Amino acid sequence: HYHPIQEQKCLLIKGKYVSVIKDLADPKAQIHTQLIQEGDIAVIKPNVAHTMVFLEDSIFLNLVRGEREHENYGITHTIPYILVDNKFRDEIISNYSSVDRASKGGHLRPVVSLGLSPLANNLLDSQDEVAEIFPLEMMYCPESHNCQLSYVVPAGKMFDHYLYVSSTAKSFRDHFAEAAEKYIKEFNLNENSLVVDIGSNDGIALIPLKEKGIKVLGIEPAKNVAEIAQEKGIDTLCTYFNTGTAIDILKDYGQVDIVTASNVFAHADNLEEIATAAFKMLKDNGTFIIEVQYLLDTIKDLTFDNIYHEHVNYWSVTSLSYFFNRLGYFITDVEHINTHGGSIRVYVKKGWGEINMNVFNFLNNEEEFGLTKYETYLDFAKRIEQAKNNVLKNIKILKNQGLSLVGYGAPAKATTSLNYFGITNQEIDYIVEDNILKHNKFIPGINIPIYSKEKLNEKLPDMIIVMAWNFFEDIKRSNQDLISKGVKFISIKDLQK
Repeated sequence: HYHPIQEQKCLLIKGKYVSVIKDLADPKAQIHTQLIQEGDIAVIKPNVAHTMVFLEDSIFLNLVRGEREHENYGITHTIPYILVDNKFRDEIISNYSSVDRASKGGHLRPVVSLGLSPLANNLLDSQDEVAEIFPLEMMYCPESHNCQLSYVVPAGKMFDHYLYVSSTAKSFRDHFAEAAEKYIKEFNLNENSLVVDIGSNDGIALIPLKEKGIKVLGIEPAKNVAEIAQEKGIDTLCTYFNTGTAIDILKDYGQVDIVTASNVFAHADNLEEIATAAFKMLKDNGTFIIEVQYLLDTIKDLTFDNIYHEHVNYWSVTSLSYFFNRLGYFITDVEHINTHGGSIRVYVKKGWGEINMNVFNFLNNEEEFGLTKYETYLDFAKRIEQAKNNVLKNIKILKNQGLSLVGYGAPAKATTSLNYFGITNQEIDYIVEDNILKHNKFIPGINIPIYSKEKLNEKLPDMIIVMAWNFFEDIKRSNQDLISKGVKFISIKDLQK
């Protein structure tokens, strides 16, 4: 329901619930969720529809400013409004995660809600198709300083059939080729060594290792992508990685020298099992190497469009150290890398041993930046809201000038940003994309069509907005012919200023 005049304050004394709200005064308003825990006060302004979905038995004190006479129910106050149906209620109760994965603590604090958003990589087959939407809300743990999503979409919905292919971008291919050279040199890998990559996609990280004579094995749950890797000659198990997978690999392949996982620690919910299973396969002196998007970069550079349902976790060295130390493992080294707009490569071993000074430098930098202070995350949320206001204002200016706008690149981050901004094909005519798996599909939620570059030949747009902003320079370099014809290229991030 909503209250046309009254303001309501709800103090939760005991228990836990999810507050679901929608500002009825704003025609572009989204439905937002927020986890409410003991001691929290939820303030509901007039004309904001709201529903309380209780995760456990709760006691709360409701304080209302204004008239609340029973005979006027539904007339002057408390107007019924269906915001949460039974299906949505059951999904919230089943899939909300109120326990921090790094610390196992339960007092998570809200950072930002980007509203109900579709699955970022689950593109639609037709413009009339309606996408499933789920809460997209980031939380912060004051104990481990980990950030994670509050709502966990079942993995099968996201990964059983996957449209993201790593090898599409040359910069990614180069990145993993350089990584392979580094691992071979640092860990003395040879033809007797075995490297296992969790979440191996199309085999991009393993191909350069295999070319150097190293034995490799990929683990990829998406059947269509695993088949691509197999066609490239990369031995790939089409499955999710868990303890059972590790036992099977030990039995069939023997002990492993290195286990790698690129962005898996952002994607997976069962992180403890993944970590312990990885070390079950590794030799005693083996190394677990993970790459994850770097939370400090995400906040500093306002790359909030990297927040989507596949990324259930947002890591720093501080939070990763907390997580691995709790399990009896330790981080020996950290490197800053350029993928995904800023990531870290983290080396993990069993027990305690020599730690590179890089680790301490990262920890110090993160504390100085403010990653251990809740205020830093609240400021991040304010900057995200301002970015939305700026994009809508700037696009309105461009459209008022009569310019035709086309997007370039349909990465997962485009789904997040376009849905959060509320941009549809009224503003952007269509999106061109290099990945053929995405051609003739539609961005979920806002249903903007995706085509191959050949679409541009029909009629050149005035401006191309690059949604894959981390490949902005690559995209400009490969489209000099369009630039020479007068098409202006601009990054979506430039419109946020």
